[in-house]
Amino acid sequence: MGKVWKGINKYQSIILIAILWQVIAMSRLFPEQLFPGLEVIFLSFIELIVSSDLWSNILVTLYRILGGFFLAAVIGVPIGILMSRSSIFDNIMQPIFTAGYPIPRVAIYPIIVLLFGLGSASKIFIIFLECIFPIVVNTYYGAKRVAQLHIWSGQNMGASDRQLFWKVFIPGTMPAIFTGFRIALPIAVVISVLTEMISSSDGIGYLLTYLTASLSQSKVLAAVIIVSLLGYLLDRLLLFVRKKLVYW
Repeated sequence: MGKVWKGINKYQSIILIAILWQVIAMSRLFPEQLFPGLEVIFLSFIELIVSSDLWSNILVTLYRILGGFFLAAVIGVPIGILMSRSSIFDNIMQPIFTAGYPIPRVAIYPIIVLLFGLGSASKIFIIFLECIFPIVVNTYYGAKRVAQLHIWSGQNMGASDRQLFWKVFIPGTMPAIFTGFRIALPIAVVISVLTEMISSSDGIGYLLTYLTASLSQSKVLAAVIIVSLLGYLLDRLLLFVRKKLVYW
């Protein structure tokens, strides 16, 4: 019973939103077709879950999300570290990230489509562009915050530059790196779904567009819940990896 109460307490905000939604739906303030009750959404959710179309589209979306995210991680982390270690490289890259961060990268999506086509490559690239900014910025400031006392302590114990980098500097930066990852991953989900809604013949975004066109609001909301669950599960997976790597 204690575990059940703990689970309810943990997700109380979501439970309250669900209760409020059901109360509004039962009050009939809005047409049922536009504001269906939870039971109708649940039935549509089950109908989508057992559909083979859903899983094939989820796999496509997942491939694009992880492709763009991993590309941003592999490139973004070294850039952030190099910026923190080299003033010359920092002076070169800082204006790019300072001026480029506020720009909605989706605005240049038509150009990216022109270069990479309508397939997965253009979507992975735009996800990469959106994800790299938070990863680089968090890595950069995390590396800047590594305590100089720890570095001095390593030097006093005779550690080489290589050992200091891998045993002191990188572990000290890891929490900030994973913070950047946690910010970037939901962005990857949003951008993947958004670009699939704009121009795609597969993926969850395409499925959402198709369901919207069919005027089945309960199925649209069920698909939105599936996107939310996908993002949640990816975040839990990232937290699991963080606990294994940043165990201190």
